[in-house]
Amino acid sequence: MSNDWRSLERLHEEGLKLSLEKCQFCLPSVTYLGHVVSAEGVSTDPRKLEAVASWPRPRNVTELRSFLGFCSYYRRFVGGFAKIAQPLNKLLQKETAEEGCKVSDRNPSAPGPRKAKESIQGEWTSQCEGAFVKMKENLTRVPVLAYADPHKPYELHVDASREGLGGVLYQEYDGLLRPVAYVSRSLAPSEKNYPTHKLEFLALKWAVVDKLKDYLYGAEFVIKTDNNPLTYILTTAKLDATGHRWLAALSGFRFSLKYRPGVNNRDADALSRRPYTTEWTQVTPDGVQALCQGTERRVKGGVEAEAIGVMAAAVPEFYCNPTQLRDENLPTFSKQ
Repeated sequence: MSNDWRSLERLHEEGLKLSLEKCQFCLPSVTYLGHVVSAEGVSTDPRKLEAVASWPRPRNVTELRSFLGFCSYYRRFVGGFAKIAQPLNKLLQKETAEEGCKVSDRNPSAPGPRKAKESIQGEWTSQCEGAFVKMKENLTRVPVLAYADPHKPYELHVDASREGLGGVLYQEYDGLLRPVAYVSRSLAPSEKNYPTHKLEFLALKWAVVDKLKDYLYGAEFVIKTDNNPLTYILTTAKLDATGHRWLAALSGFRFSLKYRPGVNNRDADALSRRPYTTEWTQVTPDGVQALCQGTERRVKGGVEAEAIGVMAAAVPEFYCNPTQLRDENLPTFSKQ
């Protein structure tokens, strides 16, 4: 009751009034805006999630937007939300039949939404069905998020992949790390061209500055990543103009970076990554030399210029096909 009295005193000092009919006192838990607030933490309202379990398969764009909008309200409870919803989000964008490019009515080369009542039943694939079912399953067994305590240190785990960005914010309670919030999003088309180290830096900047600023600004916290080069961005890393802007945005936060091997970074990793099935084979340096020699023999043939009606003076002395081979890449060559 001491917290209740302090809250009431503060409201009285500020001249604010409460409606007694809307107040609840001395209860183990209360329901507020679709959330259940209790001594253990914040969880979703079971009555709201009953609608998710029986939600019918969307038939058009409007119904799909309604489903995704409802689920997005609880996205901070779902790890890897952006990755799970990716097949469904793709249905909301127009695509040309020839190239699969997103288009809009005003600008054929720019992304644009589809018509509200446009049917999606003919485009509903097994991936869409899997995402729809998995989304409902995850929302019906979401974890209880811990309360953010500004007097306790935070620990942020971040990760990035070619599919998206992910992060989990933790605080320690009774010797155990408990999640305070999950964050994730998919990549923009231009971001998919970033090198790995820049993607990892983007995940860090986005999680701290764009999503979790209300928790982390003014607090000391630790960021753990499975990308070892990222731990040097504050000291010796050479950054481009974009990297310097991100570093400037992070300068107002007090944090330290620690390397965490990927096998121990599965929480944030799962929010951003999906498994790949590309197979690799080991090729020794001798094998690489043999491959290069075989290629050289194949290009040594040819015919006389006059035989094909071309002047000899018009033929360059040699052709060059530049190739870079590094020592660290020799043992791994894709079968593809």
